[in-house]
Amino acid sequence: MNVPRKLRTATMTGVAVIAALALSAGQSAAGERCIEVRGSYVEHPASGPDCVSPVGLCIAGTYRGDIDASFAGTASSIVTTADTPATTVSLFTSDSTITGRFKQWRGTLIVKNAGSFAAGGDGSIVDLQTIVGGTGQLSGATGSIRASGTFTFPDGGRSQYLGTVCRG
Repeated sequence: MNVPRKLRTATMTGVAVIAALALSAGQSAAGERCIEVRGSYVEHPASGPDCVSPVGLCIAGTYRGDIDASFAGTASSIVTTADTPATTVSLFTSDSTITGRFKQWRGTLIVKNAGSFAAGGDGSIVDLQTIVGGTGQLSGATGSIRASGTFTFPDGGRSQYLGTVCRG
């Protein structure tokens, strides 16, 4: 049976396109991959002689859930606003590292935090954790984690987190 040349060319072109798409999808999955993470963490003040925070506040704690890790952070600023006298809410920034297991990956995330907390009431806190790098299997990591919960001095607190961790 003699297959016309145009049909044979069209068939081979179709097979080549499908193979190229499959190959690029595999390469894409091997490149930057992202995972969703959720769970909770507990934290406590870790101030003392080893704390190098310009505002005198360091924290440490443990993540549980999709992240199974320990963390340490150093506050770089605490800022009151015109509304702080009425709300007890202040703003903060900090630098932290989270070291452990992130689902199937292991390493350390390097994080810049920004958020707000209430000094009164239950000590409500919200925190945006922007991932700016990493080590180990998380080298070049990006992403962000959003957390909310409570934090009081000197007891510490507990927060729930949800976010995305991407490998570079």
